[in-house]
Amino acid sequence: MYSTPHIIGFMIVSVVMGAIHRRISASGSFIAILYCLPFTIMHEVSHFVAAFITGGHPSSFSVWPRRSGNGWILGGVSSVPTLLSAAPTSLAPLGWSVIGYYSMVLWDIRPVWVPEYLIVVVLYACAAACMPSWQDIKIALTHPLSLLLYVTVAYTIITVSHA
Repeated sequence: MYSTPHIIGFMIVSVVMGAIHRRISASGSFIAILYCLPFTIMHEVSHFVAAFITGGHPSSFSVWPRRSGNGWILGGVSSVPTLLSAAPTSLAPLGWSVIGYYSMVLWDIRPVWVPEYLIVVVLYACAAACMPSWQDIKIALTHPLSLLLYVTVAYTIITVSHA
């Protein structure tokens, strides 16, 4: 298992890579939008799955880019935010950072047939897809009870598992 500095370093690198991905996608060029498509699909699928699992009733799913002011919206999922669904649905892309982290942790014990570059690709894809958009953050913050509920549950699980 990695130490706290490794975890913090991984999270910082993930945020920086996610920010770079956001900047590239904001450029609006056709090549940039095509480049971002797999990460956009990963990002939006996480919203959809979280909404479905938590009872948020996802009603639409799109990865078709559309203009919004001076920028682009690369995708979106519509759902009904409730106490149980608002926080996990809006912050679901952060789950990709967990997958990326465990890909890094399991680097040394991966099967011989799994090449190192594949792990790097998984790490990069997870980092690019994990960054919540400003809209995602706004939704999470406008439902503070949902956020508080899940922070409390996460804190309890972490505390109990380390006791």
